[in-house]
Parts: sequence; structure tokens; C-alpha cells
Amino acid sequence: LAVGTAEMLSFVVSGLGTPATQSIPIIIGGSVAFGALLGLILLGEEMLWTHGWLGVAALITGIGMVATDGGDKVEEGGSGDDDEEAPPLAIWIGPALICASAYAFYNIFIKKGSASINPILGGVILQFVAAIFGTILLGILSWYEGGLDYLNVDMTGFIWACCAGLAVGAAELLSFTVSGMGVPATQSIPIVIGGSVAFGAVLGLIMLGETLLLQGWLGVILLLCGIGVVATDPGEKVAGH
Repeated sequence: LAVGTAEMLSFVVSGLGTPATQSIPIIIGGSVAFGALLGLILLGEEMLWTHGWLGVAALITGIGMVATDGGDKVEEGGSGDDDEEAPPLAIWIGPALICASAYAFYNIFIKKGSASINPILGGVILQFVAAIFGTILLGILSWYEGGLDYLNVDMTGFIWACCAGLAVGAAELLSFTVSGMGVPATQSIPIVIGGSVAFGAVLGLIMLGETLLLQGWLGVILLLCGIGVVATDPGEKVAGH
């Protein structure tokens, strides 16, 4: 349910025209911050105020810097030429942060169940539940709209959605594997999820032609530093459930 919600909100945020070099760091960096809080509340793990929580503060600051960066962006489906201006921050930041919290819950739930289920079976069940959840929502929307005419899809969108499904499927299986090794959630979440911030910024530059200004790249560096600080925090951990 958590990952299904996160995946659909990811499509919503991207569909608003939010540049990948902004949405990816916000969603992923936010999930690290939420994951640290949920690890404290739901798993009883602790972080030192002089170490881990300083890392969370760095994450929040980095999120703000990346979100407000004014570099060249590519709209959803755009080629980089004559694209419309990106949507205002107030429109997409809410769904993006909800998406981040859903990803954080997803990682906590994986941590809770990883010691009691085979990682491949866990990944299959996870994706099956996400598909059912999405199908139910699609049915409700179709009933509300009075048909399927509201669905905006072409072959390009279908292919990229399939590629995204393969990528997230691999990520889910590996998440179960890492958590099943007994790695504390307050360390595995920043490394596994937060590490994609750097990859997202680089891929946005290479594949989409998006750019960040100095402020944006400083924000990415701050996010990576925050991830490293949180991951190495020596506070009390819960290794397995």
C-alpha cells in the first residue's frame, strides 16, 4: 500500500511538470528524514542529537535548496526546447512530501517484515498489493469521470511506465535483501534510498538535459552529507524484527 501510494504520487508530481532534478532530491531526501523519524517512533531506534539529527537538519536544508534552484529544467515529456515554465513550488511540494513519507513507511514496513519472509516472495507480494491498490483507485476514478476518456496515455508513456516498474521491482527485492541482513533501518534507509539523490541529479543532467545552478548542486552535496551523517550515527539501533 505504501509503495503503491508513493509510485502514483511520483507520477502525479512528474505529471505536473516538476523537473526531475528538483522532484527526485525532494522525494528521496524527504523519505530519509521521514524514515529517521519513523525508525525512532515505530522501531525504537535512536540517533544522537550531535550526529544523526544534525544529518536530518542537513537533509531538510538541502531539500529546500534544491527545490528553489533556478537552473534550466525540462518539463514532463519535454525535449528541452520551448518548454513551459515549471509549476510553482506550492503546487507540487505537498504531493512530493507525501510521496516521500509513503516511501519512508514502505522502507519501515520492509524492515519489520524482512526477517520473516523470503526477499523475492516479499517483493512479489508487495508489487501484487500495489497493483491491486492502483487498480481499485483507477476503477474509482473511472467511475467518477464516467469512463476512461480522462486517461492520457500513448505508447511512449506505456514503455517508460514499464521501465519504471522494472526498476522499482529490482529496488524492492534488493531492499528486502539488505533489510534481511539485519541492517538497522536508520542506516539502510539513508544509504539505499538516499543514495539515489546523486544518481537522480546526474541522470536528470545526462538523460533529460536538465541543469542545476550552484545553489542546487550545493543542496545535493548537503543532502549527500546528511545521508552520510545519518547512516553513521552510533545511536541505539534495532537490528531485526
